[in-house]
Amino acid sequence: MHFDYLIIGGGLAAATAMKELVRIDPGAGIGLIAEENEPPYDRPPLSKDFLLGKKPREGVFLLNDDFFSENGIQAIWGRPAVSVDAERHRVTIENGGESGYNRLLIATGCRLRRLSCPGADLPGLYYLRTLAESERLSRAAERGGQAVVIGGGFIGLEVASVLSQLELSVTLIHRGERLLENFGSEELSTYYEELFASRGIHTVYKDEAAELAGTDAVESVITKAGRILPCNFAVAGIGVFPDTGFLDGSGIESGNGVVVDERLRASAADVYAAGDVANFFDPLFGWRRRIEHWDNAIRQGRLAAVNMAGGSDSYSFISYFYSTMFGLTFEFFGDMQGCDETIIRGSFDTRSAAVLYLHEGVLRAAFMQGRFLKERNVVKRLISERQSLETVRGRLADESFDLEDALAP
Repeated sequence: MHFDYLIIGGGLAAATAMKELVRIDPGAGIGLIAEENEPPYDRPPLSKDFLLGKKPREGVFLLNDDFFSENGIQAIWGRPAVSVDAERHRVTIENGGESGYNRLLIATGCRLRRLSCPGADLPGLYYLRTLAESERLSRAAERGGQAVVIGGGFIGLEVASVLSQLELSVTLIHRGERLLENFGSEELSTYYEELFASRGIHTVYKDEAAELAGTDAVESVITKAGRILPCNFAVAGIGVFPDTGFLDGSGIESGNGVVVDERLRASAADVYAAGDVANFFDPLFGWRRRIEHWDNAIRQGRLAAVNMAGGSDSYSFISYFYSTMFGLTFEFFGDMQGCDETIIRGSFDTRSAAVLYLHEGVLRAAFMQGRFLKERNVVKRLISERQSLETVRGRLADESFDLEDALAP
């Protein structure tokens, strides 16, 4: 078949793009190639409310079957794309078959990094990327007992938080020295370390899984430092990588994702990329970025659709993500790369704090927890407008100082 718009990938960026294309180009032929058998669904709840049992299965889906039939969208489920011929405008699908396109959107997201140590093939080791994986982990958690979470990134911390709330005994293995150390704030790390400890989570720092041991299933995790950590099951959250393997030989440039410009256009004509897989140029900061977060998938899915339909819009957003642990949500705006100063407003002890990240007196990013909507909006403006805060630098930590007064008139 041949489509006006063909989308590879079945996640949030793909779903957003389809909805936008239906709106701005009604009647166009749209095709979808998705590796999973499920319609697009929201991934953040998989390590939060869905895993905790607070969100029903039907509540995670972004689109229903009626959307596809009502809009004439042809979807191929459970058969990933295996190659792209950008010159011929053709996509080859697993188990045979080709689809042609006028415009192609690559929204394949990322693939999980998996453990390669001895015992990594034992039953009782879980990963968390898909709905099916979250359901399997949920069933394991229902049996209770001890769990070892391998990896101290966002997924590992969120899963450890949920398992603890489900009354399992949880040990977290983190190869870093501090929790959330990438945020560069001792106060922030200390707060979350104490929070996790107060909820009964034992964290092992500066160590990694070396072996998973057990007769018929995982019974313990043995670390590189020689620790033996008994468990009923283990969960690995050790990162992801962009899903671009099928693009080898396609003529589409890739490298830490699909390389695109600020309009999400790839190196090959009529090809675009959006979401986790897009290595895009961010004009606000002046460098390339690849963002693995919910908000970015929505914004880029919509932007790609507009430009595929003939628009010429550029990426002009303040990047944003959030995480929730033990019912406590924090947000992060911007990009802290290259920042030379951090300033804290408020107090983590009161669950209301902001960490401001500056570069040569200009606000580039902010971590915010329990802050007012007004302050969050002001922070986004300050990042976007890139004005110098030198004249008020000494007052930024003062809660009585209204950040709105730092905005240029």
